[in-house]
Amino acid sequence: MNNNEAKFLLCAYRPGGRDADDPAFAGALAQARQDPALGAWFAREQAFDTVMAAQLGSIAPPPGLREAILTGASVSRASHEARRWPVWLALAASVTLLLGLGAMWQMRRARQMDPLTAFILHDAQFEKHGGHGEATSDLARVLENPATRLASGLPVDFAKLRTTGCRTLSFAGHDVLEVCFNRGGSEFHIYMAQSADFPQIASTTGPHVMKHDGWSAMQWADAQHVYVVASSADPATLRALL
Repeated sequence: MNNNEAKFLLCAYRPGGRDADDPAFAGALAQARQDPALGAWFAREQAFDTVMAAQLGSIAPPPGLREAILTGASVSRASHEARRWPVWLALAASVTLLLGLGAMWQMRRARQMDPLTAFILHDAQFEKHGGHGEATSDLARVLENPATRLASGLPVDFAKLRTTGCRTLSFAGHDVLEVCFNRGGSEFHIYMAQSADFPQIASTTGPHVMKHDGWSAMQWADAQHVYVVASSADPATLRALL
């Protein structure tokens, strides 16, 4: 199997690992694990698909569309209302299409950012948060201390956090930990991954601050970990944490 064949198959792979046990994808997934370029492409595609699914799922059809469709299907073609129905259907479809195009534009913007950050921004906005354990609570207290400068080094024991209850996500086959904290009246979500799992991100200079769809994200790395902080606060507030 070459990369083009693997891409063809992986384009149908649903985000979130729901097809991980499907033998139809086994060869393509193995190819993505072995080939760094294909693996990076697959991570971008999964991040894009995750954000797209969430955005498109938030689009509501125009009120009364279902009832109008059922009514239009039951009336006689000779009816005056039936003659008006195609116009109403066209207008309703146009509204839905415009909403969908707006979502697609947002998705294209998200696709341009780093796939891990796009995944994290989606998670911060739309998923439930939690996590427990002494190590998680200790780190949260450090993060909430106004004197703590995030880029100066954090007391992160990745293995201990993961095994004692810290919220753990999976992205591109690697674990990502999240700890929520508040500072100055704003809520923040800090995500941590091991630098060895994301060498392309770890090798970039930082920090990088970006904004998308009303949320901000700040990314940086040290020798052991890659960090991303996500918040609805403005980028300047995130920079102040450094």
